Amino acid sequence: MNILLLHGALGTKRQLAFLADGLDHAHCRSLTFTGHGEDELPEDGLSFDRFLHDIDTALEKVDSAVHIFGYSMGGYAALLWAARNPGRVASVTTLGTKLVWTPEGLQKELKKLDPAVMEEKVPEFAMGLAAAHGPERWKELVKRTADLMTGLAAQPLLTDEVLAAIECPVLLIVGDRDTTAVPEDTLLTARKLKDAGVMVLPRTRHPFEEVDLDLLITQLSRFWEGMDGE
Repeated sequence: MNILLLHGALGTKRQLAFLADGLDHAHCRSLTFTGHGEDELPEDGLSFDRFLHDIDTALEKVDSAVHIFGYSMGGYAALLWAARNPGRVASVTTLGTKLVWTPEGLQKELKKLDPAVMEEKVPEFAMGLAAAHGPERWKELVKRTADLMTGLAAQPLLTDEVLAAIECPVLLIVGDRDTTAVPEDTLLTARKLKDAGVMVLPRTRHPFEEVDLDLLITQLSRFWEGMDGE
């Protein structure tokens, strides 16, 4: 079973390290998206075209279909890649992925992406970003991520046509207290996919660190084993 794990915005592949350990699959891969971690930020900013190229590179030597799990931004990239690569994806699972972008939703997210506010109100989180992406680069990454989200709100990439092009089974997971992904928006998107289910995690907010990993691993394993058994 080939598995690819995709991290969220402002993360690196280390964000999903405990998930990878818990899955205990020999063919579990992960990557760090362009502009994140030790990778230099592109001069023209972040883009999903670059992220999809990162996935291309990670899977270029994989011959069989792959199960892709994406957290938050990683889930958005996973769905885009599945739409563009029918037949190469066994399934897609997203967790906490914001699938519906509105001007109001964008402003809510942009308020969280102010480096000065981060340093003042969530200093431990800011220090973690500095450690993950470099003390001189993390603030620019936050700004570029805000630009990426602004572009998504202006011109969403997961249009109805793109969603309809996804042929593989999809599982959309969201926390019942997630104010970023929003359970109602997740359900709305599921209805536009050919073969999709929704799982709502109880008493769970957006941060990956708050997710019950034992529950997540159990559900992922059941979903993937069900696909392989068909």
